[in-house]
Amino acid sequence: MEIIRLEDISYSYDGKKNVVNHVSLSLDSGKYVAIIGHNGSGKSTLAKLLLGLLEAPSGKIFLFGKELKEETVRELRQRIGIVFQNPDNQFIGATVRDDIAFGLENRRVPHADMDAIISEFAEKVKMSDFLDKEPANLSGGQKQRVAIAGVLAMHPDIVIFDEATAMLDPKGKREIREIALGMRQENPGLTILSITHDIEEAFQSDEIIVMNEGQIMMRGTPNEIFARQKELLAMDLDLPFTFKLKDALLKEGFDVKDIDTPEGLVTFLCR
Repeated sequence: MEIIRLEDISYSYDGKKNVVNHVSLSLDSGKYVAIIGHNGSGKSTLAKLLLGLLEAPSGKIFLFGKELKEETVRELRQRIGIVFQNPDNQFIGATVRDDIAFGLENRRVPHADMDAIISEFAEKVKMSDFLDKEPANLSGGQKQRVAIAGVLAMHPDIVIFDEATAMLDPKGKREIREIALGMRQENPGLTILSITHDIEEAFQSDEIIVMNEGQIMMRGTPNEIFARQKELLAMDLDLPFTFKLKDALLKEGFDVKDIDTPEGLVTFLCR
């Protein structure tokens, strides 16, 4: 079922150059879609347009079959959760518990039901032992886990990760990738839209959209996209380690052309 549709959307911050330039796009529910591109390619602006934080002067946006406009933005935004690059910008409460509760209070969830919901989603992101801690005392990865718990507790139909791993170390990036994959397994109907520079994360998605100069340049499965190596490198985009390793092995004469997964390459190397 179609959950997002963009029809010829453009947006400019200065009235001169379009940061999003005549973009049309349709996405079905239950997909994990990664949007990649260098800085300034229009990825994050696209997320803000979907949330109604920016208003496109031309084109139309449809969410859940309804057009996004002034009369519908509050209703539609209730069904979308977003995790930003800097989790400190999302913290409201004095403790982790208070922060997860904040969104529930806005949704007018009865206080009698809150504790169970908070405990459930803190457990999902492995933060149960930190509920009474101050967010300021957490690591970057822990803060993002709390932000994700707060978003998931509101049961959104779409979760947008807007460069959510950009400020994290490799361990933190890996943790957030694992949580995103776990979210998919627990709720197959959840749509995840990840705007990211993390190529390894994009490699684990169902579909990748490549943006450049405000336009969609490529769209396809991870294997289809990363097979177009020269085009990606021309846009200053990196390749997943799996593809780099595969290329290195092919150059050394190893027959790995039909192996497309890290597990497959490890098995080949261990034979």
